[in-house]
Parts: sequence; structure tokens; C-alpha cells
Amino acid sequence: MNQPQEYSVDRRGIAYSILVAIYVTLILLTNTVGTKLFVLYGVVFPVSLFCFPLTFLVTDIVSDVFGPKQAQLYVIIGFVASMVLLLFVMLGLWVPAAPSYNLASSYNDIFGPTWRLFFASMTAYLLAQTIDVRIFHWIKSKTGEKHLWLRNNASTMISQFVDTCTVLFLFLYNNEAVFSGTVTDLWKLVFSVYLAKVTIAALDTPFCYLGIWWTRKFLNVKNPSATS
Repeated sequence: MNQPQEYSVDRRGIAYSILVAIYVTLILLTNTVGTKLFVLYGVVFPVSLFCFPLTFLVTDIVSDVFGPKQAQLYVIIGFVASMVLLLFVMLGLWVPAAPSYNLASSYNDIFGPTWRLFFASMTAYLLAQTIDVRIFHWIKSKTGEKHLWLRNNASTMISQFVDTCTVLFLFLYNNEAVFSGTVTDLWKLVFSVYLAKVTIAALDTPFCYLGIWWTRKFLNVKNPSATS
């Protein structure tokens, strides 16, 4: 009986797989636990504030190390993963609950608005991530390997504004099951969330440098993107 051929996993594959795993996990967390709204110092925020901005950090690392095509592939992978999640969420809503399952009502309340959330989230996701990758590499084409802080922050801050406006208006506007505030309240939420995201984007700059440095060191090459 023929034995299946074994393939060695090189360092590039290991680094790439680790970053994919982190990226997809953050995307799925955004579309599940990230939907809850909470109040901090009188300002309303979604829990996704803690996880979704980090996806831009990952794509910036991938963009700088592996190149724009690989970063765009991450965007596609994240989209596919979210569609698989949506499929099984809808399946979970469709199958009848067992008589002994006491959380059926809560389950439906939590996952019932999922279709609108996913439409808003995925529209914003595709727009923002694509914009982030393109701006990052446009700036890099002008500055070369210098000014990583500039391309990291500028690309993230611009794309995050697009993401915040898109997802919050598509998901929350006229959606009383989730949000009962006025349009003015919604704009306040947009700007408060965006300000928090901008702050996170600024704070993650050292981690972007660290992530790129670690990945290149792990791959033992000065500029892996040149060989991708």
C-alpha cells in the first residue's frame, strides 16, 4: 500500500500560517463576540473595538513582509471564513431546538440579526481592508523601506474611518432590535468608535515594527517581500 507523500513545512509556510490563524480568529471574533455594545465613561462602543483594529495590524505586517498580493489574499480568506461562519449560524437558527434546551430564545435573539450584521460587516470589511492594503503599498512605493510608521498609521486610519461609517450605519440604522438611538446618536457612536480605533492604530505602531522584525528574522532574510 502506497504511503502518502510527506511535505516539509518551511519557515515561510510556518510564519504565513501563524499570521493567517491570528487574522481569521480576529475576523471571527469581530462577527460574534464583537457585536455587543458597552459603555465606557459614558460613551458607547462595540466589543469589536478590541479585535477588529488588530486585523489591520496583521495585514500591514503581511503587506510589508510578503507583498500586497499576499495581503489581499488574507482579505479573501477572511471573507470566506466569515461566509462559512454565517452558513453554520443560519443552520443553527434553522434546526429546531431540543425541548431540553433552555437557551433557544436567547440563541435566536443573539444570532437572529446575523444576516444584517454580516452584510454590514462584510461590506465594510472588503472596502476597508482593500483600501488599507492599497494605501499601505502606495505610500511604500513613495518612501521605500523608510517611514513604516507613516504607512502603517495612514493606511489604517483612513481605512478604519470607511469601515466604521459603513458597518455602523448598515447594521444599526433603523435596526431597533439592536440600537434604539437617533441618527445623531449614531454619528456620535461613529466618531467615538473611530477615535478609539485611531488611538489603537497609533498604539499598535511599535507592534507593527516588532511583527515585521520578528517575521523577517524568523525567515532569515532582509526583505522577504522581494522573494514572494
